[in-house]
Amino acid sequence: MPRILYTQRKFGAENRAIIDHANAIIAEYTAAGYSLTLRQLYYQFVARDLLGNTVQNYKRLGSIISDARRAGLVDWNAIVDRTRNLQKSASWDNPSHILEAVASQYKLDPWLRQDTYVEVWYEKDALMGVFERVCQTWRLPSFSCRGYTSDSEIWSAAQRLVHVRRGTTPHSLGKVNRGRDIVILHFGDHDRAVWT
Repeated sequence: MPRILYTQRKFGAENRAIIDHANAIIAEYTAAGYSLTLRQLYYQFVARDLLGNTVQNYKRLGSIISDARRAGLVDWNAIVDRTRNLQKSASWDNPSHILEAVASQYKLDPWLRQDTYVEVWYEKDALMGVFERVCQTWRLPSFSCRGYTSDSEIWSAAQRLVHVRRGTTPHSLGKVNRGRDIVILHFGDHDRAVWT
């Protein structure tokens, strides 16, 4: 785990305690095979009653973690940014490599002929790392609402789910299971959502 000292820095007792708590939380999640975003780390601080849930505390934690990483006290690989990514076109060394890549991606949709269609929606990107592994294992479609879902995405979801209900999803081979039940598992904060 790369802890690299770039800047010498002394931390007061309060900030050092926050760094120690952060490293303990990171160790728990790393042991379970997860990486955390800064927001996920922050929510762990809030859930464990180590910090109050305020914008000021989020910014403060971000500043402390940033300084601690530069001071070699927090692993650079322990905190990830899932929203800012380098975009690069795919390329292959030769035609056989692309065929191997495509072949390894071929999978049948296990939900296509089920009586119930399931999607997982979570309120924040911070939950992506938590649900991603489970959704991939069970091949469940998942969606980050990113706070409040846009009208555009709600409309797109409605169109998709109408086709699912009719058994005519765009990727299916004709009508498969007319009248399917649809279940959306929504994971959010403490507020209850009422769906009609």
